[in-house]
Amino acid sequence: MPGPYPSPMPPHRTFLRVLGVPELRSAAGEPIKFRTKKHFALLCFLATEPRTPHRRDRLTELLWPEAPHSEVRHSLATALSVLRAKLGPRAFETTRDTVRLVAAGLEVDLDRLQRGEVLGDDVTPPLDVGGFLDDLEVSRAPEYMFWRDRTRSHLFPAIRTALVQLMDRCRRSGDFTRIEGHSDRLLALDELNE
Repeated sequence: MPGPYPSPMPPHRTFLRVLGVPELRSAAGEPIKFRTKKHFALLCFLATEPRTPHRRDRLTELLWPEAPHSEVRHSLATALSVLRAKLGPRAFETTRDTVRLVAAGLEVDLDRLQRGEVLGDDVTPPLDVGGFLDDLEVSRAPEYMFWRDRTRSHLFPAIRTALVQLMDRCRRSGDFTRIEGHSDRLLALDELNE
């Protein structure tokens, strides 16, 4: 469910939303769709983990644990090819054993949260905050789901603080409609983390 604010997207940058229902948008603001959920899940992992080289065998264990060994490298190579087509040919640095996302033209909302840039300014709208990768379920990938849930728990205090900051700003400005939306998100996140 999109939030009450437009997505904060600098011009000429692709935007990845991971705080809430995840989505990828072009620099023009158009949604970029994926035919295979695991390809999008791979992007979310590489974009939110430290941008260091990740071992290919680790990535295949995360997303294709049940695939025959002879197929997993091909599945990963296909996913990277799809992502390059969406992000640009130089989006990754790869070796025989590792993959690293470099995509300088990719803006990730989580980076703003981690920098504490929640409220926005005259140019940038407030951050649209939700739970980490809401509604992203990857079937037959238990390690990926464990990573998502662990990351969600780790980010919970920062997300909660951001929602409280946004509610406080709305309260001070008299914007009670948006307070209610932030409050509903906060209650939903509290229930998930009980």
